[in-house]
Order: sequence, then structure tokens, then C-alpha cells
Amino acid sequence: MNKATIMGLFTSVLGLIGLIAALSIGSHFPIYRWPYDVFQGIAFSLAFGLGFSDTISYAVTIVLVFLVTVTFFTIGTKLSRFLFSFK
Repeated sequence: MNKATIMGLFTSVLGLIGLIAALSIGSHFPIYRWPYDVFQGIAFSLAFGLGFSDTISYAVTIVLVFLVTVTFFTIGTKLSRFLFSFK
């Protein structure tokens, strides 16, 4: 793996941790349950707020989490290529 890929993976993990922390701060659940709580919260918001069916809301939630991961990975790789290109 090169530096850009490692930096992209690190950035995507930090982005997911940031998303989880932002959506579950102040929750009464312990910290190890926060990812599940966030996932269920997004799916509930889509199902109850927008009127999606349960299956569609879970599918859209999976796609949203995937898009957040890919977006932060792309930001990390581009930032790494920018920072490490100067020698």
C-alpha cells in the first residue's frame, strides 16, 4: 500500500467515527453501542420522517454510510497526494 491509500483509510475511519460521534453525542447508550444506535436512528428517520418502507430505509442507510466512507477516503487520498508531492 502506498501513503495515499493508508491516509485515505485513516481519513475514512476518522470520518465514520466523527459521524457516529456527531449523531450519538448525549446518548444514554454505552460507547460500543453508538454505531448501532446511529444506524438505527438514520433508518428510523428515513422510515418515519420520509415515509420509506423498512427495507428501503435500511438500504438507503447502507448507501449513505458507504457514501460517507468513500467521500472521506477520496478526501484523504487527495490530501495525501497534495501533501506528499512536495519533496
